[in-house]
Amino acid sequence: NEHHQRISAIAWNGSTISTGSKDKFVISRDLRIKNSVTHQYAGHKQEVCGLKWSNDGQQLASGGNDNKLMIWNKYSD
Repeated sequence: NEHHQRISAIAWNGSTISTGSKDKFVISRDLRIKNSVTHQYAGHKQEVCGLKWSNDGQQLASGGNDNKLMIWNKYSD
């Protein structure tokens, strides 16, 4: 569960770091646990170019070069 192309967006949420990539995926990891991928979000058709967690830390917004804005719940797959 790693990115296969360059990382183009990063967002923090407490001990979680989320990364978006040219490979079209968003991956979240818990930095307290070694090699821990907590979620992988798929839905973009092109590179993920922006990420932002909501103020309450429960939703992640991702923007892509496909002109889509996706809203992900923290615990959804």
